[in-house]
Amino acid sequence: MSTKKLQRIVAAFIIWSIFLASSLLVAQESQRADSKSFLWKVQSKNNTVYILGSVHFLKKENYPLNKAIEGAFNDAKKLVLEIDVEGLDLGKTQQMMLKGMYDSGQTLQKSISEEAYTLAGKRARELGLDIEILNKFEPWFAALTIAAIKLQKLGYNPIYGVDRYVSGKAKKVKKEILSLETFEYQIDLFDQMSPDLQELMLLQTMRDLDVMEKEVNRIVSSWASGDVKALETILLESFRQYPEVYRRLVSDRNKNWLDKIENFLAQGESYMVVVGAGHLVGNEGVIELLKEKGYSVEQL
Repeated sequence: MSTKKLQRIVAAFIIWSIFLASSLLVAQESQRADSKSFLWKVQSKNNTVYILGSVHFLKKENYPLNKAIEGAFNDAKKLVLEIDVEGLDLGKTQQMMLKGMYDSGQTLQKSISEEAYTLAGKRARELGLDIEILNKFEPWFAALTIAAIKLQKLGYNPIYGVDRYVSGKAKKVKKEILSLETFEYQIDLFDQMSPDLQELMLLQTMRDLDVMEKEVNRIVSSWASGDVKALETILLESFRQYPEVYRRLVSDRNKNWLDKIENFLAQGESYMVVVGAGHLVGNEGVIELLKEKGYSVEQL
């Protein structure tokens, strides 16, 4: 695999993922039109905000989406994504990705335990990738790269992600698109992790690659039917041993978004907010945080 192709794959994965391989990144069947969806209608005295749990990697056959999602999109005057990928400056994006490279003679093999490096090498070989290609990159970058290639091997693609779908629809009808975060912030989430935490992230990702295949049917049926409790169990289980990774990548971001969502609720125009589905489950999920604030919250 060429370095240029590798960079394209990693760029797509970093932009579109919010978790690691154990999170909701895959799906195999379309939602039934008559089922609940991973969509909530949140209301204040002034406004309505629809919050949609996204699947970032899908297949073409996963469409059409639930009718409730299409209806909410049509009703919303503005669309809010984690980041507006299509609006990113490519040159700046490539420059930011260089943060994942060592610059002082350090290597992946030297910076992590023998156990972690051996496991990463084994997983890479299974996917047809030489771990030496990743030896000049930091653990977080290696983890995302291997997970991205695994997803590609399974046939899942970010071009069919819910985010990309609603973004494309918004651009066609000239609906305003806003972002909750910047690309720089998302890169820094990983790059500013301590070396120990990066190694934990790498280990979690490598160990959970099998879960991606074994659990896919449970994940899909729970997401497609809007089964919040089932999906919560699946998504949060893998983070049980890594609470610091969960805090940094999920719960802290949920809290950061809350003020912005409350600001949307105070406006006079309706919004649709689209974030990774894992951000909407659990006691620290966005939906529970909004309920605690006293807003009217209804799953559609």
